[in-house]
Amino acid sequence: MRLRNRANAKRGVGWLRLYPRDWRDRYEPEMLAVLEARPLDRRMRMDLIRGALDAHMHPRMPPPIPWVASLVGGAAWIVCGLASALQPTAPDWPGYLLETVPVGAVGAFAAAGVVVAVARRSGLEPPRGADGALVVAVVAYGLWVAALLVATMGGPYGAITGACQSLAAVATVAVGLVRWNEGDHPIGEVALIAGAAMLVPTPIAWAIAGGACVALALSAVVPSLPPRRA
Repeated sequence: MRLRNRANAKRGVGWLRLYPRDWRDRYEPEMLAVLEARPLDRRMRMDLIRGALDAHMHPRMPPPIPWVASLVGGAAWIVCGLASALQPTAPDWPGYLLETVPVGAVGAFAAAGVVVAVARRSGLEPPRGADGALVVAVVAYGLWVAALLVATMGGPYGAITGACQSLAAVATVAVGLVRWNEGDHPIGEVALIAGAAMLVPTPIAWAIAGGACVALALSAVVPSLPPRRA
């Protein structure tokens, strides 16, 4: 029986790799002891997956703002916005040019990482609405990046692209509101500006959103909030 339980724990090591590194450094010995005491059945696997998702959503040490992604996303949206706004005739909404759709996809992907990092700054004890804002942001940005990639490859473009962009903007506003209510300044205000600007149906607003994203990179020098007690 003991050998079998050790075998269960050995197989469980692979599942523990789903967890963040800092979480494994702190809790892996305890989890291995649990795995030795319980069979690695379907229910246990589901518990491990749920625990991994929770650990990624509520990190022990809140992540810093990824300033490189902020600069990349900001630069991409400034380029997209100005390129469309300076045309003799404004392109139809959502306003991308053929040449700027791939740039927009890069910008959306970079912005997704930034917004997710901002949403996870509360650590172990998130405020009310933080989890919902994070989930919406992940889904919304995933749809937006997918829509832009499809358009880049010559697929459908138009209303669906604009709708996905607007959904991502709303998610950014929601994340900004959560951070602002927590007193996370100036991160909350900058996220609010970026999201609100992307809701305005004109490409020049993209340049404003890009500037806000660059401001997030500059605000990366602000230390992360200390992790709260579980």
